[in-house]
Amino acid sequence: MTALSVIEIGIDPTIELGPISLAWHGITIAVGIVIGGLATARHARERGLDTERLATIGLLLVVFGLLGARLLYLIESGDIAYPGRWLGTRGFSLNGSVVLVAVAIGVYVRRERLSLHYLDAVAIGFGLGLAIGRIGDVINGEHYGPPSDFLLAVRNTHPEADTPDPAVAFHSGGLYEVLLGAAIFALLWPLRHRFRRPTMLVWAVVALYAAGRFVESPFRLDEIELALGLSGTQWTSVVLVLVAGLGALGARRRHQPDGRRSRQGRWCGGNETESPNARRGPELDRARDRPDTKS
Repeated sequence: MTALSVIEIGIDPTIELGPISLAWHGITIAVGIVIGGLATARHARERGLDTERLATIGLLLVVFGLLGARLLYLIESGDIAYPGRWLGTRGFSLNGSVVLVAVAIGVYVRRERLSLHYLDAVAIGFGLGLAIGRIGDVINGEHYGPPSDFLLAVRNTHPEADTPDPAVAFHSGGLYEVLLGAAIFALLWPLRHRFRRPTMLVWAVVALYAAGRFVESPFRLDEIELALGLSGTQWTSVVLVLVAGLGALGARRRHQPDGRRSRQGRWCGGNETESPNARRGPELDRARDRPDTKS
């Protein structure tokens, strides 16, 4: 298992700055949020959206991302039944983060009567942020899987790494998520302007990420089988793919490519709402032009 073809990493999982100890996964997550946010801001400007709103959206992303990821991990692992285990710095499921962040930002966008394209702007930066954020997990040896001599297997030689044996290479769930996030961003960024209907980018990102997590799950030893040979993460991924498919169909039916509703509805292309009289304008004009027959 110590083949020369595997990836070898000997970096200390923490950085000591006097009394302060910084973990690589925390550092790279912070950098990922910033870099992903830059991609989001660029797409928002291209859409003509108010980028000042992104500060609030970014705060919602961080807070509800952590809450959602921790909550789903507790549910999948069964630790939700033990309140003493609720708080911790280890144990997060990004599927939960995706779900709760989408709900929180969706509620904010609807309450503030903003364009649904804000959701697409956040979605387009997700893959890039994920790819950078998971680099710290690779350095730390987190989310490792079975021993392997596969060319993408990782051998963490530092004695403080999470992997159980510094002489053995393991499948790296962190590395596979780096590649998954990079692939999502590389695929969708050049095509982002083709997703003209609001929320279509969101559903594309959700479906691609969930499908990738489904495939990745068997290569991680921290996944727990739930039913029918599938882990909790895989079942969550199946649900997310179905939801994404239904969401995309709904978005295609409700919205024209310019962002307006295909049928009656309140969301228009920007932060304005469509007046009922605007839809009945020609009929009202004809009614005003008719001669008055009353005596």
